[in-house]
Amino acid sequence: MKKDQYYYKRMFYYIAGLLIMSIGSNLFLKAALGVAPSCTIALALSELFPSKSYALFNFIVNTGLLVCETAVEKKVGKKQVLQLLLTFLYSMFIQLTSLPFQMLSTHLMPVRILLSVAACAVLAIGVSFTVNSGFAVLPMEGFVASLAAKEGKSFGTVRVRIEMLITVVSAIISILFLGNISAVGIGTVIAAVCTGNITNWFEHLFGRRLRFC
Repeated sequence: MKKDQYYYKRMFYYIAGLLIMSIGSNLFLKAALGVAPSCTIALALSELFPSKSYALFNFIVNTGLLVCETAVEKKVGKKQVLQLLLTFLYSMFIQLTSLPFQMLSTHLMPVRILLSVAACAVLAIGVSFTVNSGFAVLPMEGFVASLAAKEGKSFGTVRVRIEMLITVVSAIISILFLGNISAVGIGTVIAAVCTGNITNWFEHLFGRRLRFC
């Protein structure tokens, strides 16, 4: 495979992964039981400012994480520019894929839990596409990787710590300004427990077909 073809194929798989992840994000929103830990601040802010979209706040939060990554690495390069562009694209996908779900509504708790589990599965598949493409990472992963390298700790350990911090901040924002913790719920717990495991299962079945590096 020529170098250019290889590059564009990796980019295609990565963008496809972002699109799939955006569908998972909207399934979480429709379940209304909380979102993945890293997305809880965006959800809390979208509830605090309902005239603005969740996709917009997702972009703002990820841009903030990109600033944190830049502060840790103490430099700005092509990687950060690419991450910003991909963050914008991901947020656009969230906005666009929300349209087919506008008519979907349920108040039955079993159905909402099933939607959260489905959201985890879809999100995990999208993550597998992006990881195996070897193309780039979003600011969350970039910040965690930079911080882990600086502190000499494992990626997983630092990610759990950052996600816990984000979740706590989201809960505080919700309690202080909304009088509830709707941004953090059983869906958040389901995401924290299931997404990684589903990703590993998907990797076991299809990882070799997707892997580029």
